[in-house]
Amino acid sequence: MSKDWNREGICSVGQEPRYPKLFDLIIIGAGPAGMTAAIYAARRKMKILLVCGNVGGQMNYCNDISNWTGVAQSTGPSLRDQFFAHVKKVDDDNAHFDLWVREKQKVSGVTKVGEEFFVATEGKHVFKAKTVLCTAGKIPRVLNIPGEDIAMQGNGLSFAATQDAPLYKDKKMVIIGGGNAAMDVAVQLMGFATHITLLTNLDHLIGEACLMEKVKKSEKVDIKYEVNVEEILLDKKQKVRGVRLTEGKGEAYELDCEGIFEEIGQVPATGFLNDFVELNEHGEIKTDRLMNTSVPGFFAAGDCNDGYHKQVVVAAGEGAVGALQAYEYLLKR
Repeated sequence: MSKDWNREGICSVGQEPRYPKLFDLIIIGAGPAGMTAAIYAARRKMKILLVCGNVGGQMNYCNDISNWTGVAQSTGPSLRDQFFAHVKKVDDDNAHFDLWVREKQKVSGVTKVGEEFFVATEGKHVFKAKTVLCTAGKIPRVLNIPGEDIAMQGNGLSFAATQDAPLYKDKKMVIIGGGNAAMDVAVQLMGFATHITLLTNLDHLIGEACLMEKVKKSEKVDIKYEVNVEEILLDKKQKVRGVRLTEGKGEAYELDCEGIFEEIGQVPATGFLNDFVELNEHGEIKTDRLMNTSVPGFFAAGDCNDGYHKQVVVAAGEGAVGALQAYEYLLKR
């Protein structure tokens, strides 16, 4: 164990509250799985720490959620706020629950010594627990092409249309991707951009028929099939000015634009785990139907595990199962 790990657990730092030396459960991530797990675990009278990186997870990038039972239509951020308000209500009820919420904090590593887990955050804090539930979700996949790193630093490359689409009013836009996420961004941009070019390396679009119909019928949208983006072009101020493309085996050419959205999928946010737990070939945490992993006492739920369906309702359900299994694990111990 590295000298950075503290066997006594975190107590107090500056003006922060005095955290317990040992939690029953630490939940990593605050998407639908993590927030649901926090509520379920609290109702089992567990002592819980919810470590929030990006509150809401994939909900932050959704413009239209129409399949959450009981809510006919909502945006991702709106549903996220309802989830988190519920969590905060539990957090504030100290008379009945023992939930601790640590916001804007990412986990940098997890290890286990004996029967106890040590969870380190990027702020060099270390928390100790009897069980851990990882609900870290996924993060946007990138192309790793020239110009991308600079462009994504507020220079015209975005990943969250729900938040950023209004920034591109009267702009000429490019969307990279050909699935539901890319088409959803196109629909959102129709109300702001003057022109949209959708670029996909496939010979067809993939996704819901209703989205596809909206995109194909729009006079604002052009679709280019079987193209590869080779470079993001920047102007003298390091702002996006276009992309360099190739079609099939043809020569590269440039396409002008003033902003780009990359929607080419997500990758599991499991890099901080290193070799701590068994992952599949996609970097997802291997679990059974009860959210157990290869490490006893360490559970995984939501988009970061190897479950087949990636939906808000599925993640929330898995979060509940993970919390209940952590409780059962402690009872058996």
